[in-house]
Amino acid sequence: MSQAQEDEAYVLHSRPWRETSLLLEVITANHGRLGLVARGARRGKGQAGVLQAFHFLQLRWSPRGELHTLIGAEEIEPLRLPASILPAALYLNELLLNLLARHDECGPVYSIYHHALRRLQAAAALEPVLRDFELDLLDALGFGLTLDKECLDGAAVDPGLWYLYQPRQGLIKIPETVENAMLGHICLAIAARDWSDSATRRAAKRLLRRVLDVHLGQRALRTRELLRGLARMQQRKDRASVEDHGSEASSPQ
Repeated sequence: MSQAQEDEAYVLHSRPWRETSLLLEVITANHGRLGLVARGARRGKGQAGVLQAFHFLQLRWSPRGELHTLIGAEEIEPLRLPASILPAALYLNELLLNLLARHDECGPVYSIYHHALRRLQAAAALEPVLRDFELDLLDALGFGLTLDKECLDGAAVDPGLWYLYQPRQGLIKIPETVENAMLGHICLAIAARDWSDSATRRAAKRLLRRVLDVHLGQRALRTRELLRGLARMQQRKDRASVEDHGSEASSPQ
């Protein structure tokens, strides 16, 4: 019998398996992504309450082929995300499920994910967290973006010129704007992770979606629609706040 193994982990996805068990997809600190069977977890005294997404866990399992058998799970510390943040956190999970294969070495991906959840728990602004995670994930998987140099000759990006990023090639200088083109100063801001300007945030979102879609292939991400709905809600709240401030400013004192 294989020796039991143990590691820190997060559950990325769970679903019922047979009558009383759960089939888990987890990401671990030192063993990459794993598939685990939690036998009896759905019984009255099972572990289903602990084996939930975004719980920071210490897991023990017995290695057995493609699917290992879970033999212990303890919560290391509570990690409770605000309900408004859940679509963003689910998006992180869906990316990992689609871009990581079971048992693959995934280097620093666990730490990148752990850090992103901590930022979301602190109710940090969503877009910087998501863009940083996407960029860090691409770097860790060997698909990192170079946005401060041209891919053809290595020339430094000129802030005032137009560039187009080709996902399988790199950044190319172009004579005039076309669809998905970016000015050099936007490229440099994304490279520097400077999210202070809304134009940079919008360009980074479009760029990273294009790049990720290349690696996702035909696999659509359901959480993107949740995030679009969240963005629309935030826009309505922002407009309402601006209108409220405008009416206050015009009211007699």
